[in-house]
Amino acid sequence: MVYAIIGIIVAVALFLIFWDDHDRSYNKAEKGQKKPQQNHYQKEAPKAHFTSASPKTEPKKEQPKVEKKPSGPSLKDQIIGEIEAAIGEAKKGADEPLKLFGEVMGMARDVVKNAIKEAQNGWNSVQTQPYSVDEQFPEEEEMDLQFLDTIDYSNDLEENTETFDITGLRYHCTVHDCGRIVGIVKPEPSNVHDARAQAVIRNDGKLLGYIPRTQLDWYEDFNEQNLPCPFVGQIELDRSSASLIAEIKVIIPSSREYVEREIEAGC
Repeated sequence: MVYAIIGIIVAVALFLIFWDDHDRSYNKAEKGQKKPQQNHYQKEAPKAHFTSASPKTEPKKEQPKVEKKPSGPSLKDQIIGEIEAAIGEAKKGADEPLKLFGEVMGMARDVVKNAIKEAQNGWNSVQTQPYSVDEQFPEEEEMDLQFLDTIDYSNDLEENTETFDITGLRYHCTVHDCGRIVGIVKPEPSNVHDARAQAVIRNDGKLLGYIPRTQLDWYEDFNEQNLPCPFVGQIELDRSSASLIAEIKVIIPSSREYVEREIEAGC
């Protein structure tokens, strides 16, 4: 918008400058065409006879008239001065938002650089930090299995196990949760997103995620009575996608002895 206004001002000024020069050249041409009218009826003046004694007098030459230059700047100079002043004001007004835009872009660039640097540092720590199940998690016989006391066992149930995945790990877990896990899979009918949801809860009470919806039909066929079932499994870091993945073995609670054997065997 600013440059459009500048262009209009310059165009008007150039038009006025050329129009002023045109008027001046036209007036000069008119003056050159006018010639003094000669009176054909005027009698010639008698010629003066000069003798050798009388000195000849030459006619006086007319001095060329010198046109007085107008004092002060010309119209052309005034217009150019006004154009320069307008351009200066326009540039001054345009420099402020450009300066502010440059500062904002500089701040945004610094924020992006810092975010990239933090992400790289975090990824490098994930790549270099060893995650040993044996060092970070206790052995199976040392794991807390008190949660098994809260499960209802029935000898009428057929002994069976099935392997399932866990979805939603990224919302509830970090790389520090990687390793062997045990806990309970139990229904969550109050879930606002899906009344069929089956929550996967670790033995310390932490929600790890849910049985995937794509596997719910399979899980319901496996656990027909929709009972809370113990599980044992493993959370791992997929380094190719930098995401957490998990596979668990869900155990039908036919007896505590059977469940403990399956937990010891792992998945």
